[in-house]
Amino acid sequence: MDCDHFLCQECQKAHKRMTVMKSHKIYTLAQLRSGEIVYKSKLREEVPKCGKHPDQNLNVYCNSCEQVICTTCSLLNHAKHSLTGLPEAVEKCKKKVTEMVQKSESRKTEMSTTIEETCKSRKELDIMFANTQKKISKKAQQELTKLQKEVAKIQKEIVKIQNEEQKLMNEMDRIYQDRVRTFEVAQANSRKEVTQTEHKLEDVKQLMNQASCYEILKLQQKLLHNLSELTGKQRQQVPDKLTFMDFEEGERSLGRLILKEEPKAAAKQSPRPRRSCMKYKRELKTEEQSRGAAKQSPRPGKSYVIEKWELKTEVKNFGLKLTFISLVAALSHNQILVLDNLVNALLTLSLTNSQCATSPIPQRLQINGLTNVRCIAVSKDKLLVVDGPKVKVFNKQHQLLNQFTPSRWSKSQQTCLAVDENNLIAMGYDGKNEISLHNPDGSLTRRLPAPFIGCYLTMYNHRIIYTSDVTKRLVCVDYYGASVFSVDMTSNMQRDGLPSGVCCDSNGSIYVAVYGHPTGDILHYSPDGKYIGCVIKRCDSPRGITFTSDGDLVVAAEKSVKFYHRV
Repeated sequence: MDCDHFLCQECQKAHKRMTVMKSHKIYTLAQLRSGEIVYKSKLREEVPKCGKHPDQNLNVYCNSCEQVICTTCSLLNHAKHSLTGLPEAVEKCKKKVTEMVQKSESRKTEMSTTIEETCKSRKELDIMFANTQKKISKKAQQELTKLQKEVAKIQKEIVKIQNEEQKLMNEMDRIYQDRVRTFEVAQANSRKEVTQTEHKLEDVKQLMNQASCYEILKLQQKLLHNLSELTGKQRQQVPDKLTFMDFEEGERSLGRLILKEEPKAAAKQSPRPRRSCMKYKRELKTEEQSRGAAKQSPRPGKSYVIEKWELKTEVKNFGLKLTFISLVAALSHNQILVLDNLVNALLTLSLTNSQCATSPIPQRLQINGLTNVRCIAVSKDKLLVVDGPKVKVFNKQHQLLNQFTPSRWSKSQQTCLAVDENNLIAMGYDGKNEISLHNPDGSLTRRLPAPFIGCYLTMYNHRIIYTSDVTKRLVCVDYYGASVFSVDMTSNMQRDGLPSGVCCDSNGSIYVAVYGHPTGDILHYSPDGKYIGCVIKRCDSPRGITFTSDGDLVVAAEKSVKFYHRV
């Protein structure tokens, strides 16, 4: 620091041997990089000379010209200008910068508040969406019940109502998805702006700590201009009206969607019977009460009939002496991806509609670079594999597109993997009670609590569903970690049973594999977590389960892969 030189190790030893230099202060590059020691070049401490008068130091600041000058220049060229000493000018500059930094910090706080408000509004939209969907379904079922008593006469009306319901549902879903995208864009922009503000503030902080007074004054206008831009930006807030969504019953039709709050009209209510009006008001009141309790009470679902499933075919011969099939995933065209954990092999099975008596022949999937496969998942156009600590993403031709390491714990293991229709990736961790959500490129979106998560999870309709073999529960949360339902499965399965694989059909119904001794079962639950019944009994040792593109249920049963179809 005294000689203002960087030294190698040999020069450092020679430096210490010289009596004159023994007292010199020497620091390592690591100390400089960490910020423990602030290095200021001695060049910055040198007083610059005037360009016009080389024998004169720059020691006066001209406020009018906003530049540092020498004494001679101040007398000759700046006599009528506002002049200030350097210390006073620097203090004035630092004060301005400090004020702008404070404003920028306040701006950052406002942005963070905006993100919280946007998240809250998004949750309100989800609640309104669920309640509106419930109203539409409830009204449709009421009308269908009336019409079914005179099926022969009003068959056309039934079809009309069903079409109208589907049209309303499609319209509502489209509007909901548009609004969700609006919320997500607003959140992403706000987060991006907060990050940019943090980076710029850090740059300003480093400059003010390390730069000389001359550099500070030279960059004064640029500093103040950049900070002024930060404080002048407007917050991108999503209008509160986008969280509102409701349904109004009709007299001659099913009803209509209400996308914004409307003033109550008193003149047009006379044709409706008084009793119906009172009933509708009670429903509105109940709806308002239910909004506050939505997180505690799952949405009531429609009634379901216990399904019957039959074994279509079973694959036992995998060409291996020992096998342990734990996971299956559905590819396109009724092709199934199978993971054999015992030999660390990926295989494919192609099943046609005519293959009821004959079993498909397994084909080993050759993908270079896989050494320790633990989990698999399939989206519309991608194959995801957990290989050791990394998640590897392949295209349809099994070419590596991307890979990333999702875990922040060196000894943690990813125990379950799923991907939704938008290629959002969910990872569950053994013993960490957590799910991490990742964008298609592998970047982390958020982490969600997942108490006692097991080895299986699935994603459907912006929800994550997983099983816990420790607590014997079926758990559902949304993409922000809010609980949708948590079901105790103990009374629905045999005493020594353990829930394992889980998947959803195209209608959102949930199917859970139960591993038991001497054999296991497949249980059926409604989309809101209500137990419907046991649809497949004595299924050997079911682990992972999935659906084919034709709606067949595929079960990984350790020693075989079973294909079932609805009767």
